[in-house]
Amino acid sequence: MKHFIACLSVSVSIAITPVVACADGPWKRHAIDNRHQGADGVRLGDFNGDGLSDVVTGWEESGLVKLYLNPGPVDSKSAWPATMIGKAKSPEDAVPIDLDDDGHLDIVSCHEGKQRQVLVHWNDAGTAKWTTDRFGQLDGVMWMFALPLGKIDTRTALAVGAKGPNASITLLISPADDSRQLNSWTVIRLRDAGWIMSLRSIDMDGDGDRDIVFSDRKSNLCVAGWLEQPDDPEGKWNEHQVAAKDKEVMFLTATKDRWLIAMRESQYLDCRRTNDGWDVVSIDNPPGVINGKAIEMLPDGRVIMTANTAASPNPELPGIWIRDTRGRWSAIDPTPKVKFDRMELIDLDGDGDLDVMTCEERQNLGVIWYENPER
Repeated sequence: MKHFIACLSVSVSIAITPVVACADGPWKRHAIDNRHQGADGVRLGDFNGDGLSDVVTGWEESGLVKLYLNPGPVDSKSAWPATMIGKAKSPEDAVPIDLDDDGHLDIVSCHEGKQRQVLVHWNDAGTAKWTTDRFGQLDGVMWMFALPLGKIDTRTALAVGAKGPNASITLLISPADDSRQLNSWTVIRLRDAGWIMSLRSIDMDGDGDRDIVFSDRKSNLCVAGWLEQPDDPEGKWNEHQVAAKDKEVMFLTATKDRWLIAMRESQYLDCRRTNDGWDVVSIDNPPGVINGKAIEMLPDGRVIMTANTAASPNPELPGIWIRDTRGRWSAIDPTPKVKFDRMELIDLDGDGDLDVMTCEERQNLGVIWYENPER
């Protein structure tokens, strides 16, 4: 039985003004791959069973989907071994998921531009051989993001989000017998959309199943909220709005009780759940940084933000920053005129603290990670 949880958002109009401090020095940047154009997103999964997180990336301008195998802490600062998974125009996202339950991670890639498809790259021999198919039911829409949802009624579930004409958040559920028959998957349109940026899988109501946390940045539908999974997945997924109604929201990070939301309005939002709903506090970005892109929080409470400064009135500003617990911002990388994307916080050098993996597509920094200097 589902339990309704009120989601009244209480916005706090007083913005917290940042103080900019001089960093002890930029974090060391290491390139996983910078040989192509338009790295667009990083998603993690263990493809070879060695206990290390590998990374999948779509290269938008180059039209490539690639897999990078984590070489381990000793060799993590050099270029990573790479496998070409597929060639397809305008990949916006690529995510690992075992779609056919054979024990090997496959990859789902979302495409906009002229291709406008959701592709499945089947892992037929433990990363050695790949074949590509598509969800033909989804052709013609600009797909932006995919989210594995585990099992729903013993069947594999995947959510996808789009932008532009006929955009939606849509749920795909595998057939009971053969998941490789992509034309037999059930397609359930959950919500109309303007431009989906984030999809996250979190049990928001504590009933044991996975709900869908989302951010929608465009049109009269823009908001950050969540869709409540019903007992019958083909039933109505009730929408609960949390924050940023009619604001241009970007990537968010979320737990059941706290969300951080990047925006394109010189601020980000810190949303905390209360007994009555949500308290929402606006916090200023670093001075001059208008176009926030993604945001994450380290365990000690420091916040890391990426931004698109290449498309801002202040292009000479850096695009990746850290905010300490006293509210002071420091640049992690001083490189100007940049467009970063979403992040993953992961210990790549084995020193016990979390590093930052991301990608950048205007200065062609590529798929990169920043070494946390704390240890």
